[in-house]
Amino acid sequence: ACVVHLAATGDQTFGRRLRLGFPLLKDNVCSLVLESPFYGARRPAAQRGSKLLRVSDLLTLGWATIAESINLLHWLREEGYGALGMCGLSMGGVHASMTAGLFPGDVAVTPLLAPRSAAVAYCDGAMRAAMAWEPLLKELRAGDRRLDRPETVLRLKQVLETYTDITRYPRPRRTDAAVIVAARDDAYVSCESVQQLHRYWQGSELRMVTGGHVSAFLMHQGVFREAIRESLVRV
Repeated sequence: ACVVHLAATGDQTFGRRLRLGFPLLKDNVCSLVLESPFYGARRPAAQRGSKLLRVSDLLTLGWATIAESINLLHWLREEGYGALGMCGLSMGGVHASMTAGLFPGDVAVTPLLAPRSAAVAYCDGAMRAAMAWEPLLKELRAGDRRLDRPETVLRLKQVLETYTDITRYPRPRRTDAAVIVAARDDAYVSCESVQQLHRYWQGSELRMVTGGHVSAFLMHQGVFREAIRESLVRV
């Protein structure tokens, strides 16, 4: 079996995902770790770290990641691998979910601490306070001087809900092989957001762990691996 691991926001190296996937080798499950567009060696020269320069870069990052992941699944299938899976933490979980829905074949999927859409994290969750709203407000005001900051947040939310909402995408062919893992005290990803995805993927399983967005990843890697294993067995 093989699982394609997609990156969370800011995850520019392979280490975290390799550490998550390495113990699965004893169960004959290998990991393919994809470096995200705009991250690591694929980062534009003008970009500092993982701070994207434009809102459109986030959408381009997502679409490129999904297209590449679909092609990787096709390649793995042609190479004769067994059960195939998609996995990702946070943003990576969103992209993994979309890939699983668009891939024309059976694939297991394990979204870890992933929101229903990017709007949940950027416009409703804790990341809202870290966003550079003023440049966006200035740009939008060039077309409409009456806009204020709350309206700017709403405008971005509408865009992100349109293009990054998993429930607007096809369901995976095997929703019974989808195991969703969420944290009870996650300030970035609300429980309601995760429940909405769980309801949309009828037949999926939702598992809750303790902790927040970061602490849950640090404390519950064993739970994450077990979810990956079981999703592959089901598919």
